[in-house]
Formats: sequence, C-alpha cells, structure tokens
Amino acid sequence: MPYLSWMESGQLRRHFLEDGCLLGRDPVACRVALPGDSSVSRQHAVIGLSQDRWWIRDLDSRNGTLLNGLPLPATGGSLQDKDELQLGDWKLTYTRAFPGLDGVDFIEGVGDLFSEVRPEPAQALVLIRGLELLHRSTEVLLRMGTASSVLEGLLSEALKLLNADRGLVVMIRSDGSWQCVHSIGDTEEKIGMSRSVMSYVATHRTSVLSNSSMTDPRFQGASLLALHRGALLCAPMEIDGVVQGMLYLDRADEGRPFTRFDLAILQAFVRQGALAHRHTQLSQRAIGQAELQGELLRVKTLHERFTQRTGEIFGVMASCLRWLQSYAEKVHGEMADGLRHEIGRLQYLVEEGIQEAVSEMPQEAPYSSSLEALHRAMEPAWAALLKVRKASLQLQSVPQGTVWMAGSLANQAVTGLVEPLLMEVSEGTAVPGQWVEDAGNWVLRLLFPAGVHAPSPDPWTLHSLQKSGIVWRWSEQALSITFPRGIDTVPEPPPMPLLGLVTEEYELLGLFQSVAEAGGLAIFPLEEEPPLPPLPEFRYLIVDAKGTQDSVTCIHTYRRHPSFYTVPILVVRAPEEISASLLAAGANDWLPEEFRWETLHHRLQVLKGHDELQRKAMMAERFEAFRKMAGSLKHEINNPLAIISMQIELLQRKYPEEVKLAKVEEMVERIRGLMQVLQKMREAPVEGYADGSSIVKLS
Repeated sequence: MPYLSWMESGQLRRHFLEDGCLLGRDPVACRVALPGDSSVSRQHAVIGLSQDRWWIRDLDSRNGTLLNGLPLPATGGSLQDKDELQLGDWKLTYTRAFPGLDGVDFIEGVGDLFSEVRPEPAQALVLIRGLELLHRSTEVLLRMGTASSVLEGLLSEALKLLNADRGLVVMIRSDGSWQCVHSIGDTEEKIGMSRSVMSYVATHRTSVLSNSSMTDPRFQGASLLALHRGALLCAPMEIDGVVQGMLYLDRADEGRPFTRFDLAILQAFVRQGALAHRHTQLSQRAIGQAELQGELLRVKTLHERFTQRTGEIFGVMASCLRWLQSYAEKVHGEMADGLRHEIGRLQYLVEEGIQEAVSEMPQEAPYSSSLEALHRAMEPAWAALLKVRKASLQLQSVPQGTVWMAGSLANQAVTGLVEPLLMEVSEGTAVPGQWVEDAGNWVLRLLFPAGVHAPSPDPWTLHSLQKSGIVWRWSEQALSITFPRGIDTVPEPPPMPLLGLVTEEYELLGLFQSVAEAGGLAIFPLEEEPPLPPLPEFRYLIVDAKGTQDSVTCIHTYRRHPSFYTVPILVVRAPEEISASLLAAGANDWLPEEFRWETLHHRLQVLKGHDELQRKAMMAERFEAFRKMAGSLKHEINNPLAIISMQIELLQRKYPEEVKLAKVEEMVERIRGLMQVLQKMREAPVEGYADGSSIVKLS
C-alpha cells in the first residue's frame, strides 16, 4: 500500500494513502500539510487514484511542483515507487511500501523466490533447498481432503518449513470480524496478542517480517508489549485481490531472526495454501451439490413409487366400489337410501384421490348454485341417516337465493362436518334446522339435542371447507354453516405458517419446499443477518450449517431478535463437533450432515407437537387466572351490592310511591344476575375445538 514520507524537524514523517488527499501549508484543508513553510502554497497539489494508478497534479501553486526534478505538466503525472516530489522547498517520497524500513530487521513487500536470490553460486543452493522444502510442504497440503484440514496443514507445515515456535491461522468472516481457526504453541490469547500485526497485513495486503517487534515503526509495540517475543512473520491469504485470512508465525528467542528469504518462502507457501484452500472449498461444495442431487433423485423416485402405489390402491378400491354400488342398487327397504348415499360419497372420495394424487387433472371449477339445489343435495341423505337412528330431520322451507359453491367439493365437505353429529343423535329425537340470512351470506343452522358433542372434523374435511369458503361455528348445541353468497364474499384463506430458511445454497430450496408443504408451511428465505422488525410470525427456523459462514453466530443473532425469541430453531447438516455450541447458542435441535429428508419432516412434526403443548399450557394458565379473577370480582361486588339492596328495600318501605326506586332495584337484580354468570365462569368446564381453540362452556 502506498505512502508519502518526508523529514520534518529531524524526524521521518509518514502518511498512508488510503484515498485521495490535498497537500499544502493549510493543516485544516490539507490532510498532508507542512505548516509554516512559506514556499508551499495553502493548497499546493492534489494526489488521487485512478484506474489503480496514483497520480499528482499541481493546483496552480506559486512555486510549482517537481516530480523527480522535473516540473509537472498541467494534466499531472502518474507516480511510481520511490518517486521524489518537491512542493516549493518541501521534499517528499512516494513509496509502495512502508517507508524507512532497514530491509534486514523490518521487511515487507518481497518478490517471488527467484527475484529474491542473488546471481551467485552459493545462492543457487539456497534456492534449490527452499524449492525442495516448498514442494514437500505443498504436496502435504494437496493431500488434505477438507478445507479445515488444509488450513491446519498449512499452519503445521509452515512451522516446520521456517522452524518457528508457534503460529495461528485467522480467517476473516463476511462481516469483517476475525476467527482463529487453528493455533499451535503457546497462544492462549490467540488473536489479541498479534492483532496489530495482522491488522497491518490485512489492511496493506502484504507479507511482513519483524525481528524486533518492540521497536518496529509499523506496530509501535501495540498488543506486543507483554509478550517479549522475538522475530515474527505474517502473510495474507489473498484470493482475487481479497484477503481471506492471515497466517502468523513467531520465535521465542530474540537471537533467532528471520531472513528476507524466509519471508519470500512463507509468502509463496501461503499463496499456494490459499489456492489449495479455495480449491478444496469448491470441491467440497461440488461434492455436496452432487450428494444433494442424489438425495433429490432418491426423494423423487420415492415420490413416484408412492404415487404409483397409491394409484394402484385407488384402482382396486374403485373396482370394489363398483361391485358395492351394483349390489346397493338392488337393495330395498329403509336402509337402502342411506347405504347408496354412503357408497356414492365413498366413490367421490376415491375419484378425488385418483384425480389429485395420480392423474393431477384440473379440479372442478367453482360455480353459483341455488339454495334449493344445495338443499336437495343434502337433505335426503341426512334424513336417511337419521332414519337409521330412528330420529328425524326437520328443515324449514328453503328461501330464494344463491350461494357460491366449490363444485361438488362443498357438498362433500359439509357432509363430512354434519354426518358425524347425526350419528350421535339419540333415538326418537329430532334435529330442527332453518336457513337464515346473515351479513349478506346464507347460514344453515342445525340445532342438535343434548348429548351431541362439538364437531371435530377430520383434516380432509377441514381443508375442503376452507377451500370452499365455508365457515362453521358451534355454540349452545347449534351448528351454524355459513355459505358465501358470491365470489366477492368468499373469506380469504388464513396465511400458512412460515418456515424460515437460512442458507446460501439456494438449490436446496426445492427440497426444503417439499418438506414445508408436507407440514402445511410456507417457506421464507432469510439471510444470516436477520431483517429488521417488524416481521411476519414464523412457526420454525431452519439454519443450514453448511450453507452459512458461521452457523453458531447466526443462531445466536437470530435468538436475540425480538421476532425469534421463542421460535423453535432446527440446524441441519451440522458437524457433530459443533453440536454443543449450536445448542448453547439457542438451537432447539440439530441434524447431522448425512440425514434423510423424511427425518427433517419428522423433527418438524415433533417441534410442532411441543409448540402446541406449550400453547395449550399457556391457554390453560390464562383460563385459570381468568377463573380466579371471576371469583374475586364476585366476592368484591357482592358485599357492597348486598348493602345497596338493603338500603333500597328500606327506602321502598319509606317511599312506596317512588318509581325510580323500583328502577334501581331492577338494575341491582341485573347486576346480581351477572354475578351468577361470574360464578358459573369460575366453575364451568373448558371445551376444546379441533383447531386448538377453547371456550368456557356455561350451562
């Protein structure tokens, strides 16, 4: 990295050129300034960077600017290493490395091995020996199978190659922070002890040697004060102009200095190590992708086999149904209609299964139907079913109107909701019903006798009702079924619970999408850094350990996010050695690198069960607190209410003609009735529903 240096008051001054700056006499306007020198203008010249080349241009100064003793042209001039600049009487030097290094104890910016060897016979033996050691160490690196083992081998071979006492490898994360991935020797403090050295290497992208770190002008003893170490080397692991990490070595004895050739060997070795590390990463990723493709092919094959087997079973069921249907057509008597209805419904479900799972044919389109047609489709079958139970159905006359139907699916969905209740009706009872208009929609209300429990539809019925836009409600033994009048009144389906996914390998999305759909979830891709709140509600969060830079830090960050405090976090493709760290960071569970996708689905179902148990426990606690509050309110209100009632009674005896007292007494009786309701709420049982909701059931 480039520097400007100059002598001021007998001391060498330096300025690191990070970006363009002004040179002149004014210390406020100019980042590089020499106050008090009248030969220098207030803003004398400007230095900038253009197309990776530094240049200088004079700003119409009084005494002009010289570059290597020649006046600058009006357009300026480009700078080369060790160029001499003169602004008035002020002389500066431009260098591409830290200025003032002696080249023996303080070195940086060496060339390759061949450029560092002098053309002498003795130096040829040094070069051959260096190449031999470098070749042997590089062979060791190339035999490493994983990116982590490459870094470990890079450090251990570098220690042998340069006869160092200790060392460490530090990698730079995507957020700019550092991680010490491997260390050898007495490195309790790891990064902290050499932070100033590695910060310099990472910033300047250059290899450094220091045989006296306490007096090195580049570090000025920072973070090395208490170490009393001897010589040190540090080289960047650079790929495509970006520093990915650093390798640091040092010796304990001050009497064992490193040489310029040592720095050249380390620089060459680290460059090869960085390339080996990069190639190993790419190879691992390619192997991982191949494994994923193989897993995807396995899952697809399994799905195709399952689909084929399902089609065969449905085909056999359809054949049996045709036999039953032909038999039912010949049956006569009271049970015949009910039998034919159930066989017809079973046939519809089999055909629906074949259509959705096997043929993948387009489903029946929604249409508008009259209430009378809907009534005719449901009433005979329900009446026949109740007839079997020796009960009756008493539906009032059907009004004129239309409803929006999702094809035959709506009839089957309503049948799946109502018929289990009809099977609970006692002998000799009746089920009255009527059609009413409510909020622009048509509602069928069926009143069931005591002893019939709240409906608990199966998953297919629940899904079909939702798909048809039909809403139902159970209250005080009455089932209300709301049919949308038109397409504009069909309720919006509730949003699917979200499954957050943190991974950089987006080719996995297809597999995760299949798992999410199997669990009734919608996938939501996320970055390693969680987005700012507010966020939608997430049911689960999956972190792909192989698809993230640092899965432990990622989990820790998400767990501190307000939207993910209580969200279950599952880590997949996690190495076993970091499993404890993952759980400590906040993960609820983890799956190893080699896992089946069926296992992921099963783990999500387990987490779902735990989540539902927690929600039910919280609801139970809330109901219990509500009951206690109801009891407390009853006692708190009853005492003053009794006194008020007594005073009113006395006033009524004294003023029997006063009408207002009778009105007050009526209000008191009303409050007393509310107290009875509070008492019932305290003692009443809780009734649960299939969707997980609960109510206090008042008799």
